[in-house]
Amino acid sequence: MRVAPYSERLVPTNGAVAAPVTTTPPSAVEQAHAQLREWLRDGTFPPGSMLSENDLAKRLGMSRTPVRAALRRLEADGWVTIYPQRGALVRTLSIDEAIAVSDARVVLESAHIDALSDDARAQLCSRLEDSIRQQIAELEQGSYEKLVPLTIDFHRAFVEAGDNPLLIDFYDRMRDRQSVMMLRTYEQVTGRWDEFIAEHRRLLDRAKEGNRAAFLAELRSHIIQNHGPLMGAL
Repeated sequence: MRVAPYSERLVPTNGAVAAPVTTTPPSAVEQAHAQLREWLRDGTFPPGSMLSENDLAKRLGMSRTPVRAALRRLEADGWVTIYPQRGALVRTLSIDEAIAVSDARVVLESAHIDALSDDARAQLCSRLEDSIRQQIAELEQGSYEKLVPLTIDFHRAFVEAGDNPLLIDFYDRMRDRQSVMMLRTYEQVTGRWDEFIAEHRRLLDRAKEGNRAAFLAELRSHIIQNHGPLMGAL
């Protein structure tokens, strides 16, 4: 029996007939970009690190060409600054950038909080409840690396509830910077995880009420408590 290669998948067309569909495996550039971004997100390469194309190519088991292209994409994403003949410097997050990201989050996450339909609000609150339960479970296991995406997705839910694809797309462009901010404030958050999750619970309560002013106050307080040092606020 012939085994279908990676590039073929059998997909039902009429519920009875399966037809092969061609898919494209990730290119070397895409693989390098994804892995390097993951290492940047999880702190493998902390801010201030100088990355060498040769070293990265050896680590990834590929040639320098896709690594170079991946680094250019990461530079466009704001992760690194490339210096010809020297390498790529992992960027630090400036106070101005941290403030800009935080201000944008406040605007986007609060935009629809008082305008949701009853059904949309109920769906949002149910999703937030599920997220908080997952956060508590990961906290009990000490899985900080899993709490980062859970936290970002928790806050993203407020934007998604408005069902505006342009605002969601804009919010997603900040995801990498949000990850960096959370990783940079690890020491501030450590020791206050219970309060961190309690703040999420209070945001959920304000969302249930639909009081935008109260939600804004809670959100600003939450961001300052956790990212204030990056913004020069503490």
